[in-house]
Order: sequence, then C-alpha cells, then structure tokens
Amino acid sequence: MSVNSALDKLENIIAGAWRIPMTKGKCAISTEEVQNLIDDIRLSLPKEIKQAKIIVEDRNNILSNARQEARNMLSTAQKQSEYMVSKEEVVKRARELAARILNNAKQKTTEMRQQTNIYVENLVDSLDRVITTTAKNFRGSANEIRAIIKKGHTKK
Repeated sequence: MSVNSALDKLENIIAGAWRIPMTKGKCAISTEEVQNLIDDIRLSLPKEIKQAKIIVEDRNNILSNARQEARNMLSTAQKQSEYMVSKEEVVKRARELAARILNNAKQKTTEMRQQTNIYVENLVDSLDRVITTTAKNFRGSANEIRAIIKKGHTKK
C-alpha cells in the first residue's frame, strides 16, 4: 500500500470516528486499525524515500550531464570561433600581402618604364649624333668625289 492511500484511509477513519461529547473534539477510533495503517506507512516510507532518492539522483545526473554537455558545447564553440577568427586573420594578412606585392609591382613597372624611356632617349640622341656625323662625313666625301669627277672630266 502506498503512503498516500494509507494516509487517505487514516483520514477516513478519523472523519468517521465517533465523537466523544464534551471532550473538545476527542473521538473514539479503532486503535488496531490505526496501528495497522501506521505500520503500512512505516513499511511504505522507505520505498517512497528510496524512489525519491533515485529520482533526485537521476535529476542530479541529468543536470550534471547537461552541465558537462553545455561546457563541451561552449568549448567547441570557442574553438570554432578562434579558428574562424584565425582563418579571417590569415585571409586578411594574405590580402594585405597581395596588396603590397601589387603596389611593389606597380612601382617597379613605373621605375622600369622611366628607366626605359631614359635609355631610349639616350639611344636616340646617340643615334642622332652618329647619323648626323655620318651624314656630314658622307656629304664631305660626296663633295670630294664630285670634285674629283669634275677634275677628271675637265682634264680630258
């Protein structure tokens, strides 16, 4: 018998008991019946207490497991967050490096273009001097040849 049903029976016994007049609420009940119910309650209490302890232990285990799982989830989330931040940092650094390389390449290209322009200008100046000198020499030689040809024609 459960504790609650034994207590219900005890209440019924008390409620149905014969009231003794002029005793301020005292009543007559069957002591044997009440004693049997008290024994039943005593026998049932350890079972009920054991069940309550088991329930409390189960609840504590569930709470403990839930706390551990929450800690694990938090740890995993932190690791993922750190990884993503780290990954973002790597991407950011790679972009910065790419930008620096591109800027350096642009600067080198600009420098090479300037140096090439200077080299071509010097080459054109040098070629112009050579052509001018060669043209002067050619004119001088051409004039000498013409003079020789004129002298040779006049001697005949």
